[in-house]
Amino acid sequence: MFTRFKPADDQFFTLFEEAADILYQGAVLLQDMMAKYETMDERLNDLITLEQNGDKVTDKIIDKLNETFMTPFDREDIYSLARELDEILDSVCSTVEKMVIYEAGKPYPKFREMVDVFVSATGKVKETVYYLRKMKNNTVKIMDLCYEIKKDESQGDKIYRFGVADLFKSSDNAIAVIKWKEVFEQLETALDRCEKIAKLIRGVVVKYA
Repeated sequence: MFTRFKPADDQFFTLFEEAADILYQGAVLLQDMMAKYETMDERLNDLITLEQNGDKVTDKIIDKLNETFMTPFDREDIYSLARELDEILDSVCSTVEKMVIYEAGKPYPKFREMVDVFVSATGKVKETVYYLRKMKNNTVKIMDLCYEIKKDESQGDKIYRFGVADLFKSSDNAIAVIKWKEVFEQLETALDRCEKIAKLIRGVVVKYA
């Protein structure tokens, strides 16, 4: 019976890996856009294309969930993991869209620090998702990575707090402060979702590994 359903399991893991790949590509693109912020508006479409590709993968996971009787782990967890991977990239797109619409200009140093931490977190999310295929053999690695993602999220929160404080200290332009505070908050949301994925995956491993 389990052999019969193994192909479906493989398809779920393959789709999760594809979604994690797209997410990491989006994070790296964001990082590169911060280094070349003058062309940010021209490259926004590249990020939007990635986000749309992520949406398609999420739709495939949900369709597969509706078609499959036996799943590799709880249906609710599969849906939540697919949704959170997609939502992170949505937050990244919103971050850049705000920067373009607000004509935010050169990124603050603290914001670029936060982007670097975000890239680190998404890289670990990707690695963790790849370990899910053989979670029983990789329990310790998954748990360690989830802990590291939590550390990245905590570091990002710290940078966010100092970054917003610097905004109020270094700028006498209230409108600019409001704009950049929104940009910081959008990226913080993306980092929070990385931690949420880590908690979700940790729960899956506890139940099934």
